[in-house]
Amino acid sequence: MVREKVEAWAEYEEWEPRKVVKWILECRRDEGIPMFKTKFAGLHFKVDTEPAVMAICWGGHDGAPTVMFTNVPKRDLKLIEEGIGDWRRLILKYGTRFDIEEAERYGIYLKGSRLPRIRR
Repeated sequence: MVREKVEAWAEYEEWEPRKVVKWILECRRDEGIPMFKTKFAGLHFKVDTEPAVMAICWGGHDGAPTVMFTNVPKRDLKLIEEGIGDWRRLILKYGTRFDIEEAERYGIYLKGSRLPRIRR
């Protein structure tokens, strides 16, 4: 099996807390689920030898772009790799009270079906 590295990506963004929160909110406004991937096929994403994370908005109305965040701090890579719900942990870490409330407000939309909002 041959593994080739990806040479180009649609959107690169430097990992900055406000940019991450902004992207999470954009995905949630689109009624998607923000997902952060640190590797593919067992290989960690890297851009110019620095850790990178792919941010994918799963579901929704296809209004939020996939972004490759670059220069991700090791502590945030660890947080993402710890398990599910990484977008919630990231917004709790970096977002304001208003960001958190907004992110939790939206439901989830999947191919023509709106799933019920989970109330906590």
